[in-house]
Amino acid sequence: MKKMRFFAFAMAAVFTMGFVSCANDDDIEYDEFILHEGESISVEGYGYDTTASYPVCFDVQLLNNQLVVISKSSKPSEQAQQVPGMNNRDCTTDAKIASFGKVKALSKIDEYPAASELHESALAEEGFGYVVEAHGSANLNSYSNPNLRDITSQYMRIWLEEAKDGGYKVRYEFPFKADE
Repeated sequence: MKKMRFFAFAMAAVFTMGFVSCANDDDIEYDEFILHEGESISVEGYGYDTTASYPVCFDVQLLNNQLVVISKSSKPSEQAQQVPGMNNRDCTTDAKIASFGKVKALSKIDEYPAASELHESALAEEGFGYVVEAHGSANLNSYSNPNLRDITSQYMRIWLEEAKDGGYKVRYEFPFKADE
């Protein structure tokens, strides 16, 4: 009888642990906050492309229940500013967003969207994941100078975990590198 009772408690513990571990599928802490109407997530950085002549620069704004991507400009790096004509130039970023669909955690957004899936905006929905693709579009690669390079595609993943306080509880990661 003692063996049966022990077995029953052991099985209950195993099932309880299994259900608890499913409650939060993200093992890593990500940036999170409440995004309200009119507010933005601002990104400016090199991500994984540290040899580029300028950082990607864009905002993701919650506007009319849409996540709207706003491409922006940034200044060239100090090294690129040494090239004649570059010190007063703004370098532009082209950024777009794709809906990944309903997910249970930020880490479940694990691949890049196809170019045909990228748009200027996406409907903001509770529990949905999104991927922003951003790349340099200043056409510096057309110069024959090896010190001038547009930034390659960089990615950001966003999860609207829940609707909260008139906005969304947001988790995001930049740069995001899909599992290879």
